[in-house]
Amino acid sequence: MSNGLRRLICCLITFVGLACAVRAQGQQAGQGQAQAAKPDSPQVLADIEKAKALAGTTWALEEHVICDLPSISPAVDPGPQKLFDNLYAIPGAYSAGSGVIYLITTTAGIIQIDSGLQKDVETVYLPGMKKLGFDPANVKIVIITHGHADHFGGAPYLQQHYSPHVYMSASDWDFMQLAPPPAQGQPAIPPKVDMFVSDGQPIVLGDEKVTPVLIPGHTPGSLGLIFPVKDGGKSHTVGIVGGGMLPQGSPDQMRVFLHSLDHFEEWTKKMKVDVELQNHPIMDGFAGKLTALRARKSGDPNPFVVGQENYSRFVEVMHQCVQVYIDRRLQ
Repeated sequence: MSNGLRRLICCLITFVGLACAVRAQGQQAGQGQAQAAKPDSPQVLADIEKAKALAGTTWALEEHVICDLPSISPAVDPGPQKLFDNLYAIPGAYSAGSGVIYLITTTAGIIQIDSGLQKDVETVYLPGMKKLGFDPANVKIVIITHGHADHFGGAPYLQQHYSPHVYMSASDWDFMQLAPPPAQGQPAIPPKVDMFVSDGQPIVLGDEKVTPVLIPGHTPGSLGLIFPVKDGGKSHTVGIVGGGMLPQGSPDQMRVFLHSLDHFEEWTKKMKVDVELQNHPIMDGFAGKLTALRARKSGDPNPFVVGQENYSRFVEVMHQCVQVYIDRRLQ
């Protein structure tokens, strides 16, 4: 059996329970609320209390958003922003469907994380690049964190006009071919893929490298990403859970996500991750941190640096909230 056929079969097996995850995160939240309408059992209440204890004050918003899945109002787009010496963000309407694009500058060009929605390329992405002073032609690699249109939709446009190389997982490439069209708008065209990434095998450009970690759950081939940044010359390490919203599937499929989070946390501890970022930052205080960063004075800490222990807690809170979902399904 060929590797391509093997990947396709694996994708088909996983896809049965994950297809509805293609819908917007807002739809997922609505499904989660309907699911939570049944009174919580003592076990679920105990799960929630454990999540709250893990979250403390630092990750209270994360616990509330993931464990409870409340209705979330669209956040105001704060515009492009420099986060670290070598890392920039171009936020879209990130809590209303479009995620954040990150740009890592290197000695050989730019590594870009995700490409946003196709419709946002000319209205959000290109103006954002211009405001930051970057030429999109200098983007050499685009890493797709997972196979949903709000993360890969803009990539074909970039390939057509600027010719970056696109990297993603093989499982999510298969998933893109099978996924149903979005509930609204035209179906997104998958990009051409230049390289399929491997778990733990660094993606290198110039003096920078990004380590992808396979974290199936949200989609069959979601990626966690780990990479170094500098802040005033001081080194830090970023972790991004690139498929961080909960899968809508059976308890067994949610357990896959639990194993993924355990796997990712092992990598983050090994690589000493101390900076937390998300591609859909609706649960980590992203907007408030951007505000604090803009008001930052010389000598003030970077608000995105949370420390290694707090980063591990961020992943553990997510893990515990997945357990909440499992036990709600089983009650």
